[in-house]
Amino acid sequence: MRKHHALALLASIAAFGFFGSTSASAAQPAASVETAHGSVAPAAKSDCPAGSFCVWVNSNYSDGPAKFSGNNSDWTQFSHASCASGTWNNCATSGFNNGTSGLGVVVWQLVGGSGDGACLPRGWALSDFQGYVWPNTTDSFNDSISANVWSSNC
Repeated sequence: MRKHHALALLASIAAFGFFGSTSASAAQPAASVETAHGSVAPAAKSDCPAGSFCVWVNSNYSDGPAKFSGNNSDWTQFSHASCASGTWNNCATSGFNNGTSGLGVVVWQLVGGSGDGACLPRGWALSDFQGYVWPNTTDSFNDSISANVWSSNC
């Protein structure tokens, strides 16, 4: 099964020039959650403001988003209680590039902008990183993003 996901990702890389959306259909929002304080609105790509690269802890844009609008070389600087580390570092399972002016976002596997990297063009979205790998590797993309920088070269 992993080989199938890797081949699907490689096909999408070829289609978008490096790393693009692997789904032609719109993501479905998670169901509303009942709490002691009433119903909580479901998370969705629409929660990502224009000009931001957003990630969520879970698939289908659930538990988040983190909203990255600038260059960020160290996601350990951004706290999120439900992440294992207490920060957004290595804690993303779905994402959406809602950047402006045609900018893509380059995401990096390691703090400081090193290790495996992927260039995600504006509009790129993936509702579940599980089963996908960094381009030209066998390294899982899920829960392994640590930095981002905006680029006009995606």
